[in-house]
Amino acid sequence: MNREELDPSVYGWKLPEGWRLYAYERGGEPAILVGRFDVGEGCYALVEAHVHAPFNGPTRVTVIAETTEAANQSDGVTVEMMRGVPLGEARRVITEWVHRIRAEVSPEDSPAPLPARVESPRDYAMVAREYVRLMDAGERRPIEVMAQAWGVSRNTASARVRRARNRGLLMQMGSTTGRLSAKLTEAAEELLREDE
Repeated sequence: MNREELDPSVYGWKLPEGWRLYAYERGGEPAILVGRFDVGEGCYALVEAHVHAPFNGPTRVTVIAETTEAANQSDGVTVEMMRGVPLGEARRVITEWVHRIRAEVSPEDSPAPLPARVESPRDYAMVAREYVRLMDAGERRPIEVMAQAWGVSRNTASARVRRARNRGLLMQMGSTTGRLSAKLTEAAEELLREDE
């Protein structure tokens, strides 16, 4: 794969220290985030995430000895080095930046905006629609995506989805793949048809 490193400042972004942004190909859009972490004894870890993956965690973690001498000193990559990869911190950065990049590069994939206060049945039907759309797109953490996009806490986004369900606008369904799915009710579809 011929990756091209991108300058985040071109997009008005300043990534956290140690993080870089790449396109899949020359002239492409932002697609890959890579963070570099020192794991000791002359070794470092690269944590990679793909912006359009159907999940928000790393897609690859690689521990590398910077020199042959470093590898000889530690006798190669050790369990301690692997444990030293700060995956929690990496996931936090990835989640924040993947949502931000998706919203700017692929706004059609981001949750639709909501009114400042979600109160009416129509507002809750819109919440239900976004939840279903994200689930259908394979998003494993729809509540987090919605919270990030709407600038609210995860608890607030979760409460809105719960209220939509309690109002009879959203049905949670089982799935043969072991993952839950969701479906709009007729009442929600009727409320949303009023927009058309």
